[in-house]
Amino acid sequence: MDRKHHWGYPALTRPGLAREQLLAHFRHEYLVYVRDFPALLGRALGITSPLEDVRRSLAENLYEEQTGGLSGTAAHPELFLRMMAGLGFERRTFADDDAWLHPAARRYRDLLRARASAAPWQASVALLTIFVEGSVNEREELGGTFVRRRGGSAVLEHPLVKHYGCRPEAMELTRAHAQVEGGHRGDAWRMVLAHSPDDSDVARAVVETCEQALGAWLEYRDGVAERMQLQREAAA
Repeated sequence: MDRKHHWGYPALTRPGLAREQLLAHFRHEYLVYVRDFPALLGRALGITSPLEDVRRSLAENLYEEQTGGLSGTAAHPELFLRMMAGLGFERRTFADDDAWLHPAARRYRDLLRARASAAPWQASVALLTIFVEGSVNEREELGGTFVRRRGGSAVLEHPLVKHYGCRPEAMELTRAHAQVEGGHRGDAWRMVLAHSPDDSDVARAVVETCEQALGAWLEYRDGVAERMQLQREAAA
């Protein structure tokens, strides 16, 4: 997770991108994993051993992603589309179009779909709840030195609002993430670490799966940067 950072990311946190560049980024994000993330969690839940704490945590995560029930909002894919509407992008723009995706994006999406239901369950759970949902800030967030913004400040300081004119009321997804993700981060690590003994085949499968995901994700982000026509020297 310390290496889950791409050189193109800073371009998304400051002004200067054209609408076509923003759309290329967000359309990939939605079609590659945002739309289907609840279903991917369902796949992992389906192969999990009968461990009450693990199944409960996964079920709560799935419930929030598919319904927004814990945060009192709506399904997270729906919140994403509302955020896009706040930027002025129509829903039909995010209709499925496999041929449009960068080939590296399809490869990353295919990896997520295949590995979400592949044994051991600890590897599939780590892939989704730690790697996909987590960030390069993982270590600091777990240690308490990185705290997500909450409430109105999280919305008003978000780059889409601050630099690209997204309506604050369309940023429910940011509010939902700030409300529930802190708990999900701790739950994710507890689920995996408690059931992946050091130096075991399971632990090695977890690491290998996440290493493979990191490589595919970096290639995916390279592909999106290519579609966005970002220059590495300018974005670094």
